[in-house]
Formats: sequence, C-alpha cells, structure tokens
Amino acid sequence: MKANIEEDWAYCQQALVDVSRTFSKPIELLPEPLKVALTTGYLLCRIVDTVEDYEPLDGNERDRLFSKFIAVLDGSDSPAAFSAAFEGVADDNAEIRLACSFASVMRVFDSQEASTRQATVAWLSEMANGMRLYCRRDRPGVLSALHTFSDLERYCYFVAGTVGHLITDLFCEHLQAGSTPLEYELRARSESFGIGLQMVNILKDVTDDYARNRCYVPRQLCNAQSFGPERLLAVENRRQAHRALLPMFESAAQHLDDALEYTLAIPAKNVQLRLFCLLPLFMAQRTLIVAVGNDAVLIPDRPVKISRDAVDDIIEECLRHANDDAALRRRYAALSGQLKERLAALAPGSRPHAAPAGAHARN
Repeated sequence: MKANIEEDWAYCQQALVDVSRTFSKPIELLPEPLKVALTTGYLLCRIVDTVEDYEPLDGNERDRLFSKFIAVLDGSDSPAAFSAAFEGVADDNAEIRLACSFASVMRVFDSQEASTRQATVAWLSEMANGMRLYCRRDRPGVLSALHTFSDLERYCYFVAGTVGHLITDLFCEHLQAGSTPLEYELRARSESFGIGLQMVNILKDVTDDYARNRCYVPRQLCNAQSFGPERLLAVENRRQAHRALLPMFESAAQHLDDALEYTLAIPAKNVQLRLFCLLPLFMAQRTLIVAVGNDAVLIPDRPVKISRDAVDDIIEECLRHANDDAALRRRYAALSGQLKERLAALAPGSRPHAAPAGAHARN
C-alpha cells in the first residue's frame, strides 16, 4: 500500500471495528490484498446502508444519494458531494462519521487492482439500485411492510446476495479459480451465503426496524396468522407472531446450510478464507437458536444477541477446526439439532420458549 494513504488505511481499519465488531474479526484474519478489498467493500456497504436507514432523509434525498453513491464508485462524482448530506448533523454515530469520511475510504479503494474495483462497483451498484426500489415504497408516518415471502427474498438478494457474489469474485481471483469447478460450486451458493446472514439480522432486529417504520416480516406471513404487520408487536398477538416468523427462521436455516457447503468448498489449506466464512456463519446459527420463539424478538429495547462467552467459544472452535471438514460438520449438525427442536416447539399447540440463558448479553 502506498505511503500517502497509510493514514486513510488506518482510518478504515478503525472504522471497521466501530461499525461492526462481528465482521471486523473475520476480515482482520484475511491475507492482503483480500483484507483491504473486504474492509473497503464492507465500509462501502455500510455507507449505502446509511442512505437506506438514516431517518431524517426524505424519499427524494435518498434517491439522489443512491445515485451519488453509484457515481462516486464509478468515478464520475466526488465523495464530498455525497458526504455533504451528513455533515453537521447532531446524530454523530459511527455510521454517520463513516458517511462523512467517504473520501478516505475511496482513496484506499482506488489504490487496489482494477479487477477488484470493477467487481466491487458492479455488485455494490446493484445493491444500491435494489435498495432504491424498496425505499421508494416508504411513506412518511406509515409502516412500510413487504408484501410476500418472494418480496422478502428479493430484498435480501439486493442487500446481501450481491455481497455473496462480490466475495466470490474476490475469492476466486485470490485462489486463481476463475472458470473452474470451484468457481461454479461457490457461485451456486454465493447468494445463500449472504442471504442467510441477512435473514438472521432481520429476525433479531424486528423491533429496531419497526421503530423506523419498516417491517420486513411479509404481510403474507402475518395475514396467515390473522393479523396485519401493524399489529406484529401487540402482546395479544405474541403466539401468532412467533408462528408468522417461523417460515423466515426455516428459510434462514436452509440458507445457512448452503453457506456451510460454500465454506467447505474452499480448499482446506486456505484457512484464512474459511475462517472469514465460518465465524459469521456459526454466530448466525447460534443467534437463530437464541431468537426462535424468544419473546425478546418482539419487545423493543430487548436486544437478542449471543453472549460474549458464546462468541469466544465460536472463535476458539473455528480456529481449532477450520481445516477439518468432519469436525465442522459435526459441530454444525449439533447446533442444527438444537435449532430444529426450538422450531418444532412453534408448531400448533405448543408454546414459545422463554429466552435461553445469556440471550440478552451483548457481544
């Protein structure tokens, strides 16, 4: 890396920790230049996420900023023109600081190989345009809910399936696996790798999204339980709400199954790449176990997170078994068994679980 952007690179590394403790750890384990590519790629994803999530923006401003984000990636506009929308705002959180520092991220991004930049621009532009489509549904003061399960899958593709494709582009270039059976095997499951993680995020963040007048639990699932999305958090609908979420839990679990196969397709000698996939995968699976049937999913200000001890256990196990397919499959199967038991408890005639021990601990 050129000396004149070392300061920008130091900023990017710190910003990654500030906006995501979950993903900063696996990214830090990657070899360069993948570490640089996925640090900048992840930060760019968080910047465009801010356009989607920052409440003071109206629909027209969001639309304009999605266009500006793509233009900056393309090199046809300056980061400053984008960041101006967030400068001087009172909400000085890590995401806002990152949006205001778009230029620093882009200087590191532009220092990379052309192929890395091209892949990132292609997939993140598709992400931004997909987010734009869904944000156009927002209406001030009205809950914006997805309509069908297919609608949910489409949304998850735009915001996370695209990331799965980007990771696969970067991995295949690093592994020199372009147009080989390995690429085809990874590509077949690349969307599931991203979508599974996104589904887990949606399930654990139901109330956070609701507070922003967004509901990613489709009307189709709510209506099947005889209530509308507007009544998803109502105490009297608690049991039906858990059952409305059940197909989402089942879908997330299926996508995570594919994510395991994606990970194990990576040659065992490439331990760093495997660890990048294994850590969020096992954290996501443990989060599903905590979340399924847990009333905290439907109660504001009751975060659903796995404990610090659980995170430490996952890291230790993944480090120990990263190149051992049989051991990884055994551990994954054991967790899958726990998840299936909890899913079965949501069947008609059953009662939702109480929160497991440590369910509300922050990681």
